[in-house]
Amino acid sequence: MKIYRAYYDSRNFSFEAYSKVEASARYHCKQALIRHGQQYDLEPDWFMFDDVDGIECDEYDMDYPYRDRSKVK
Repeated sequence: MKIYRAYYDSRNFSFEAYSKVEASARYHCKQALIRHGQQYDLEPDWFMFDDVDGIECDEYDMDYPYRDRSKVK
């Protein structure tokens, strides 16, 4: 089974979301960024750069070892 880790690192905070579906992990990470912006009274698109939201996503296989986000072979 695969799992996806969506993440965003700001200057002061790191945000993560996990899901079995990449789009869902990205969605939940983006929702965290939006809620964070509301809590800190930031601009609604504070995490956007041009038209890109800056969220990265990695794919992992469950029950498999990783080192620095790469499979240990």
